[in-house]
Amino acid sequence: MKRSFSSLFVVMLVLVLLGSVCVNAKELVVYSYDSFGQTLMEMMEDYFAKEFNTKVRFVLFEDTGAMYSRLLIEKNKPVADVVIGLAEVYLVNVKADDLFTPYKPKAAAKIKDDLIFDPGFHMVPFDYGFVTFNYDSELLSTPPKTYSDLLKPEYAKKIVIPNPMTSSPGQAFLLSTVAYFGEDKYLDFWQELKNNILVMPSSWSIAYGIYTNGEAPLVLSYGTSPVYHLLYDKTERYQPLVLDNVAWAQIEGAGIVKGAKNLELAKAAIDYLLGLDMQEALPESQFMYPVRVDAKLPDSFSIAADTPELLNRRIELEKVQDNLEKWLNDWESVMR
Repeated sequence: MKRSFSSLFVVMLVLVLLGSVCVNAKELVVYSYDSFGQTLMEMMEDYFAKEFNTKVRFVLFEDTGAMYSRLLIEKNKPVADVVIGLAEVYLVNVKADDLFTPYKPKAAAKIKDDLIFDPGFHMVPFDYGFVTFNYDSELLSTPPKTYSDLLKPEYAKKIVIPNPMTSSPGQAFLLSTVAYFGEDKYLDFWQELKNNILVMPSSWSIAYGIYTNGEAPLVLSYGTSPVYHLLYDKTERYQPLVLDNVAWAQIEGAGIVKGAKNLELAKAAIDYLLGLDMQEALPESQFMYPVRVDAKLPDSFSIAADTPELLNRRIELEKVQDNLEKWLNDWESVMR
């Protein structure tokens, strides 16, 4: 009888311990896009394993539209704890759909003021990059310097722009023209520009491939694209252009999903994204700028574009949300 009781006690103890392990075993689920840097994912995985004994599971999407659709589908039973990579233009929808729990990160005071697009911190900026033209210095000796220059006959059929209807940078450039010229004049600019456009592919990758294949000397891309070529091709052949000293910044945000199963871990993830280790790893992993004022840039970013003014701040996000479809449709009519 004693032996049976001892055996039963051992079995019960093992079950309790196993149950404790199951309860303590945690998994932080992060949604992001499929180009989120491998280095950054590994840094997060190592950090959470070490500090919280937690596994980080990344679910990656082909584009942010698909990611946002998944969030809507799962709204009443969320799977993700954290979302990384939604552009600032999603903020209006995020708030209207009540998808994120506001959280002001510990390093909020270190974020550059003009990058904070949501004072309520439903979405927290973690990186940004300028949408600018790039030019091939071996094919083009005199690049344009202004929006007006782009219209000159010397650039006829030398410009490649990804389609704003299907491409994120293309759409950002459309918004740039609305911000720069105003709603009443941006279509006039496009009417003249279309004579100089060689092609408008459906995606940035196709457009950039045409450019690097030498088929056109000007392409709409990112101000940090030349950094990639400097690091991996060892060349400064490709250069960025900041027209009229202004540019649209693609500001990417992160947020905590409302109803997240691991709220405290989600907060820790946001804080880690804003930590110096992650912020200083971003430039050569994401080819984007860190949002912290005290984050050091690598030497390679000496070739990247910078600008004193963001065109984003000339248009309210609510106005973009209310008018984007109309602007796109009007643009499409002009470009036919």
